[in-house]
Amino acid sequence: MTPRVRALTAADRDATLNFLAQRPVENLFLASKVATFGIDRRRVGQLYAYERDGEITSVMLDGGTIFVAGFDPHALPAFVGQLGPIRRCSSILGPAVSVLGLFLGLAERWKGSWGNVSNVRKRQPLMLLEQAPAVDQDPRVRLLTEDDYSSYLDASVHMYTDEIGSSPFKYGSGYERFVLQRLRDRDAYGIVEDGKVIFKADLGPKWGDQAQLQGVWVDPALRGQGISVPALSAMMHQAMDRFPRISLYVNDFNTPAIRSYEHLGFREVGALATVHY
Repeated sequence: MTPRVRALTAADRDATLNFLAQRPVENLFLASKVATFGIDRRRVGQLYAYERDGEITSVMLDGGTIFVAGFDPHALPAFVGQLGPIRRCSSILGPAVSVLGLFLGLAERWKGSWGNVSNVRKRQPLMLLEQAPAVDQDPRVRLLTEDDYSSYLDASVHMYTDEIGSSPFKYGSGYERFVLQRLRDRDAYGIVEDGKVIFKADLGPKWGDQAQLQGVWVDPALRGQGISVPALSAMMHQAMDRFPRISLYVNDFNTPAIRSYEHLGFREVGALATVHY
């Protein structure tokens, strides 16, 4: 059978999850969406598979974030052609080799729409924790609630702006709803003093026994005081009661953060890349 790109349908849910499960840590972002919503274009975006002899060798999500899974080099030019000259996404995410190959193909073919980026994170070490840290815990860390919404939103906006270099509101007001939903889903942890969030960290995508750590932030006025490691240790002890395996990805130039995660017991298991528009 000739290799081809095929739009996936609801009937392909299990086959898609089985493919993503071959590399569950690096594919967590996409697997969590498919497991939660199925293959539903309205809620997830359009999913495509590159197939050889009827077997999936790569999968691409065309949504607000483009995510590419798998390492078939012939899939990338096929996905470039499928995406076409009109960019609708705000980012591209996935295994570093596949993301950079897809981005270069898009930017070379349609420079105007795909080449104008905010930043490109070429290598983001993917790290995994499978045992609670043997590090002192900060007893102040707790699940945040809707009562903490205002300060948690401020902290989240500061974190996003510092990380991405632009406001999360540039695409509209949806970020406020996203932040509120994290509180409702019990995925936000933090330290609150005098009504102000001074440390926060979140659980992002979740699937099976694993979750992804995201959005780690310390009030700039308190940085350099050794807050983050014991705070994250406490969060991990609490979160790992729900999800025994927790992963994260971090910019390779952020050496202090990488050292902190290693101190907590995280080990590198791969590398992702992100293109932000």
